[in-house]
Amino acid sequence: MPEKPIRVLHVDDQRLWRSTVSDYLTLFGDYEITSAESGEQALDFLRTNPFDIIISDYQMPEMNGIEFLHLVRKRGTSTPFIFLSGIRQEDIEGDAKESGADFYVMKTGDPSVVFSVLSEKIHQAIARYTTVQAVMNTQMEDSVPSSFL
Repeated sequence: MPEKPIRVLHVDDQRLWRSTVSDYLTLFGDYEITSAESGEQALDFLRTNPFDIIISDYQMPEMNGIEFLHLVRKRGTSTPFIFLSGIRQEDIEGDAKESGADFYVMKTGDPSVVFSVLSEKIHQAIARYTTVQAVMNTQMEDSVPSSFL
């Protein structure tokens, strides 16, 4: 039985980057990509659609990536989150990690390398999330008295 495609919510205010990410990721795997041009539009998509991962630019008008991530987490969504940005990693990596991002990938460089790394980080973030969810479910099951099962 074939695996389902990975459902990606990609947020970037630049149309060229939205199409580039979509085009390249489909070369690296089975992805179903929904693109949003703003954090607000992405929040609307999150209200009605489940995603396996969120990829967001950091620097966007109106709502930057950190603000967007805070709002995502405030809503109780624990979906894995990756920043894909052109800002130097050392300038924002601390903020990204403190805010709950799983990874940070630079937009700059050879596109085949950038998107290979991004695809790898997507799989790592989803695997980690799946493992954490499985452990949490097991702990919950173990804490339920057998009389309730």
